[in-house]
Amino acid sequence: MEFSSTIRVADLNDYIAPSQDCVVALNGKLKVSEASEEVQLQPRAARGAAPGTSAPPSLGEAVKVSLHDCLACSGCITSAETVLLQQQSSDEFLAQLANPNVAVVVTVSPQSRASLAVHFGLSPTQTLVRLAGWFKALGVRAVWDLTTARDLVLLEEAAEFLLSTSGQDSAMDAEGSASGAPQPLPVMASSCPGWVCYAEKTQGSRVLPHLSTTRSPQGAMGGLVKSLVASAWGVAPASLYHVSVMPCYDKKLEASREELTTGPAAAMPEASSSQEGRIPEVDCCLTTGEVLQLLQQWPAPGCQLGGLADPSAPDCTPDPILPGVPADDRLYGTPYGSSSGGYADFVYRAAARELYGIEVPPGPLPWRSLRNADFQELTLGSPGTTSGGGQDLRFARVYGFRNIQTLLRQVKMGRCAYQYVEVMACPSGCLNGGGQIKPGPGTTPQQLVEQLEAMYAHTDVAARSPANNPAVVALYGGWLGGAPGAPLARELLHTTYREREKTVTTALVSNW
Repeated sequence: MEFSSTIRVADLNDYIAPSQDCVVALNGKLKVSEASEEVQLQPRAARGAAPGTSAPPSLGEAVKVSLHDCLACSGCITSAETVLLQQQSSDEFLAQLANPNVAVVVTVSPQSRASLAVHFGLSPTQTLVRLAGWFKALGVRAVWDLTTARDLVLLEEAAEFLLSTSGQDSAMDAEGSASGAPQPLPVMASSCPGWVCYAEKTQGSRVLPHLSTTRSPQGAMGGLVKSLVASAWGVAPASLYHVSVMPCYDKKLEASREELTTGPAAAMPEASSSQEGRIPEVDCCLTTGEVLQLLQQWPAPGCQLGGLADPSAPDCTPDPILPGVPADDRLYGTPYGSSSGGYADFVYRAAARELYGIEVPPGPLPWRSLRNADFQELTLGSPGTTSGGGQDLRFARVYGFRNIQTLLRQVKMGRCAYQYVEVMACPSGCLNGGGQIKPGPGTTPQQLVEQLEAMYAHTDVAARSPANNPAVVALYGGWLGGAPGAPLARELLHTTYREREKTVTTALVSNW
């Protein structure tokens, strides 16, 4: 399994300086190899026996950093994944395809779909059907687009925000319990695992109560697959091997969270030893770049050279999420929202409608850039005669850790002016995730992002409100309690957060 290119390149445009410095230090020391540009973790002085041994580690012995130590900062995270997430690899995916005791199923994110479409010069629809045809040729049983899970998440996110602006006192505890109670403002989107990991490791009770308990689309789809799909197919959850195709290496960490597992335990315990018997809801997360490598190594019959761009590539319509639940006749999305899922845009429109009786017309919202293009804000003005009580609501889109730091300083000082914030760790959002296909010769990273933005909003992808998705209507009507925020929906589509203990000394670089 190769190291991701993220750990080798030197032009990352995030907050770490130099860009490859790891913020998890052993004995407070950081080292970056200038020749290889790879992060090297320095072993601290032994103070006892290493876990599982009777003698302290010898000098120079490799030090393993657990997932609980990783801050998902884009510095060393990809090396940690390479060493510690062997189950999240293309080799494991291929091995499971050969396993007669499991059925492999795949979910494709719209950001990965856009990246592959740009790479092969195809439309989003062509890309998805040919990708599905290739997966089916490999032996995958079902291929799903992530649209329905994303629509469910947007509806749950809006319902959670509306509850939080209802004026009731918050009953959220420091661990972000998904109790259905309103939480303190601002509500911060939690679909980015890099941001969530950082909040759990370094911010604790000061910030965790503000995180939306709504799962990410990947997390929501995992819950649907290992519960509703397994039940509908009459199989045990363990016999479904669920693979997600995502734009971000951090999604591998999210797939490994104890909170996103299913099994006999009713609650998520602290100790990993008590996790025996629990099953991950996403067994394997593959990045877009890893899928491209698989396409090159295992081309579909008749597609030896062109990959998905070959006219003879097999195609297949994506599967309905459940038997009897209608499948989309084409691709649908929220083209007027951000390419990271459109959280702030959708919540803004829902708040305008539900709180102020204003139906915001279709089209891009007038976001205003502040410090830079990755920190934007928008105000929802109240007519003063509705349930909003005459108070304006302010929304923000905050991407990249430099901007996240500014936001968190405002929150911790009690001076945050926003009620809802869409937070993403990657500058430019999810289309610029570290797992996406890298720019080709003659293309700059910024040019590639612009191409991806155009592909994400391609005319192939029709505009549709999540509430008008027939699959969403069927799922709420038959399995999720009838409406967003219902107890059954909260059980399957929400999660919890907690402060994470670290097993190595954590030191932050000066400009974190």
